[in-house]
Amino acid sequence: MKHTYSIKGMKCDHCRAKAEKALNTVEGVRAKVTLNPPEAIITMEQHVSTQILQEALSKAGEYTIEMAGDDAPAH
Repeated sequence: MKHTYSIKGMKCDHCRAKAEKALNTVEGVRAKVTLNPPEAIITMEQHVSTQILQEALSKAGEYTIEMAGDDAPAH
C-alpha cells in the first residue's frame, strides 16, 4: 500500500535526505521524500502507524509527519 504524508520542519535538501533516510529505517517501509512539496510518499508492506514513522523522524531532527490530503482518515 502507498500513502502520502506531509512533513514539517525541512528547510533544505540536507533535511530532506535526513528525513528520507530516517523513514527508510522503518522495517517494511520504502520512502521517497520531496522538499517541494514537503512530503513523503511511503510504500509499506503492511500498515505502519504514523506514530512509528514520527518516532523514526524524531531521531533525525525536529520534523513532524501527518497523513496528507486524500489519504487522511475522515472524521
